[in-house]
Amino acid sequence: APLWNAGLDYRHGTGHGVGAVLGVHEGPQRISTNYDCRVGLKKGMIVSNEPGYYKDGHFGIRIENLMVIVEKNTPNKFGGKSYLGFESLTWVPFQTSLVKADLLSDAELNYLNTYNQQVQDKILPRLQDKSDEAAKEWLIRSTEPLCR
Repeated sequence: APLWNAGLDYRHGTGHGVGAVLGVHEGPQRISTNYDCRVGLKKGMIVSNEPGYYKDGHFGIRIENLMVIVEKNTPNKFGGKSYLGFESLTWVPFQTSLVKADLLSDAELNYLNTYNQQVQDKILPRLQDKSDEAAKEWLIRSTEPLCR
């Protein structure tokens, strides 16, 4: 992870459960070192994904998305086990005007552009029957690929 490689950390959990009792940081599942979590991630659970970085006394950056835990189709089932992964549930474009593309690796830039294209692919058809041209234009503009 790029933060770890630079000797940095964002000092908060990466994710928590959603929808059990409508609390802010719900369990039972968490992706965090700050809580005594004894519940493993299981297929079908919904979890927030909220990485970020805070520089004490200066600024903070944080994004958040909701994801569902899914079984992944892998070429191998080592030890007879299936593998889990994440799929996005919420589809909102990354605000690319806040991103310095020259600081991103090729993989990070590709991830961001692929995600934004998926947002457009999933949301634009839902707007096609609507008369709100401004919403369509905003979505198309907001999901344009970020270039260096």
